[in-house]
Amino acid sequence: MTERAFEREIRNVIVGGLATLLFLAGTAVVVLRNTAAWGVGESLRRMTAETRALADRLGGAPDPAAALVSDASVARLLRDVNARSVALYDARGQRVADAPFLPDAGLAPAILPPAEIPSLEPLVMAGEGGAPAIAVALPGATRIVRVVWDGTSIAEARRNARILSVAVPAAAVVLALLVVPFLKRLLEPIDALTKTARGVGALVPAARAGGDEAETAIATFQRTVEELKKRTAELEGLRRSEQRRADVLAVTAETLVRSHPGGLVVVDAAGRLTQANVPARELLGLGGGDLGSPAEAAVDAVPALRAAAQAASAGTPTLSRELTLGEGPDARLLELTAVPILDSGKTVLGALLFLEDRTTTRRLERELSSRRELAALGEMSAGIAHEFRNATGTILGWARLASKTEDPTARARQLEAIQTEAEHVARVTGDFLFFARPERLEMGPCDLRALALEIVDEQRTLTPGVLVEAEGTFAPALADAALVRRALVNLVKNACEAAAAGGRAGHVVLRGEGEASGFARIAVEDDGPGVPDEAAQKLFVPFFSTKETGTGLGLALVAKIAVLHGGRISVGRSAALQGARFELAFPAAATAAFRFSRSPLN
Repeated sequence: MTERAFEREIRNVIVGGLATLLFLAGTAVVVLRNTAAWGVGESLRRMTAETRALADRLGGAPDPAAALVSDASVARLLRDVNARSVALYDARGQRVADAPFLPDAGLAPAILPPAEIPSLEPLVMAGEGGAPAIAVALPGATRIVRVVWDGTSIAEARRNARILSVAVPAAAVVLALLVVPFLKRLLEPIDALTKTARGVGALVPAARAGGDEAETAIATFQRTVEELKKRTAELEGLRRSEQRRADVLAVTAETLVRSHPGGLVVVDAAGRLTQANVPARELLGLGGGDLGSPAEAAVDAVPALRAAAQAASAGTPTLSRELTLGEGPDARLLELTAVPILDSGKTVLGALLFLEDRTTTRRLERELSSRRELAALGEMSAGIAHEFRNATGTILGWARLASKTEDPTARARQLEAIQTEAEHVARVTGDFLFFARPERLEMGPCDLRALALEIVDEQRTLTPGVLVEAEGTFAPALADAALVRRALVNLVKNACEAAAAGGRAGHVVLRGEGEASGFARIAVEDDGPGVPDEAAQKLFVPFFSTKETGTGLGLALVAKIAVLHGGRISVGRSAALQGARFELAFPAAATAAFRFSRSPLN
C-alpha cells in the first residue's frame, strides 16, 4: 500500500467517523427528548397518585375541610410529597378551604373555571407560576381537591432537554467543520508515526511479516507502548522500593541520633557535619540552629576530633580515645569513638562520632579509689596494730615473769611461750608482706585433682575427728601450683575448724566443679553453721575475722591469690552439706578433665 493510498484510507475513516458522530448526535438528541418526556410523565403520574391518596384520605374524614386545615397526618403527608398549595372546592368550584401551612397557601383561585373542574378522572393542568396542578374529585363527587406541586424538577428536565437538543447537534457540526479543514494536519502525526515505526525495529520485537504499512505502524506502536509500560512499571517499582528504603533509613537515622544519650555527630563523605544531637551540640558549644560553618569550625578547633572523623571517613575506626575539651577547671574529659558508615557494597558514606562525657565519672572514680585506699589502709593499720599490741603485751608479760623466777623449768616454759608469740608475729608479718607486695607467679599446668587428694590426705591426719573427702570433676588449671595449694589448704583448714565446732564430728568436701566459661572451678564445703549474711561482705577484707583467735589475713590471701591468677572467689551456702561453701575459679588449661569418685580416698 502506497503512502497516498494510506492517506486516502485515513481520510475515509475520518469522514466516516464524522458522519457516524453526526448520526450519534441526532440519535442522542432523540433519546434525550424521549427520556425527558418519560421522566415528566412519570413525575405527573406520581403526583396524580399522591393527589388521589390525599382525596381518599379527605373523603374518609367527617369534615374534609377541617381535616385539610388541622389534621396533623394530612399536613405531614403534604409536606413529605413537596406540595406547594392545596385547596378544597365544592362541586360548583367554590373554594371551601385552603391548607395554610404550605408555601403557596392563599394563591389558589377562589373559583375554579369550568374547564378545571374534574369529572371522574383526575385533571392535570398548569397551576400558579406554571407549576403542575392536579384536581381530583373526592369520593361522592361532592368536593374537589386541587394540589399545586413543586414543578422545579419537571421544568429543569424540560429545559435541559431543549438545551441539549440544540447543543449536541451544534457541537457535532462545529467538530465536523473543525476537522475537515485540518484533515491534512491531523494526518501529519499519523504519517510521522508511520515513519517512526520503520526505525524502531531495533528497540522492540520485530512485527510479523506481511500486512500493509498501517498495520505495521499500529503493531509497532502497540508493541512500543507495551514495552514502555513494562519498563515504566519496573522503574516505578524500583523507585518505590528505594523511596521506602530511604524513608526507613532516614527515620531510623534521625531517631538514633536524637535518642542516643551521649553526644552523636554524623559526618558525610565530604567531611561536612550533617546531624548532631543535643548533647553533642552542648559539648561542642553549638546552638540549636542549622549546622554549617560554625559547626565545621567547632570540629576543626579540636584536632583529635577532626583527625578521627577523617580516619573514619577513610574506613579506619577510632575506638575509646580520650581527649580533653577546654582548659582549666572547665575542661571536659571526653571518650571519642569514630566509626565509618558503610553501605551494602562496603562504600564509605560518612562517619559517626560518639562523644561520651567522662568528666564526672573519672572524678568519681578517683574519689572512690582514694576513699577505698584510705579505708583499706586504715583497716590494715588497725589490724596490724591490734596484732602487734597483743603480741607485744604477751611477750612483755612472759619476759617479766622470766626475769623474776629462779626456777629453770618455769623459766624455760616462759621463754618457750615468748618464742611461740614471736613466731606468731613473724607469721602475721609474713602474711601481711605477701598480701601487700606484688607476687611473681610461676604459671604452669596445675593438676587440681592431685592437689585435692594430697590436701585431703594431710587434713585427715591433722583433724581425725572430721570426715574430709574429695569428689566431682576436676579440670586442670593454668596456675601457680604452690599458691593454689596455699589457698586450698587455708580454705580446708577453716572448713574443718567450722565443722568441728562444739566438739562434734564434722564433714568437709573438696568438690570439683569441672570447667565453665574458660575457668576450672573447685569448691570447699562443710556442714558447719555457715557464714552470716552480714559477714559475707567483709570476709575477704584484711584483718576481718569471725573467729576469736583469727588474724583476718587467711581469706584475704586466698582472694588475692585468685585475683593474681585472673580468677575469682565466691562464698555461699552448700546445698549438699548446708554449711559454708567457698568456690575458687582459675583459668582452665587446654587438657581433658579428670573424673573420679570418693572411692580412692576410702
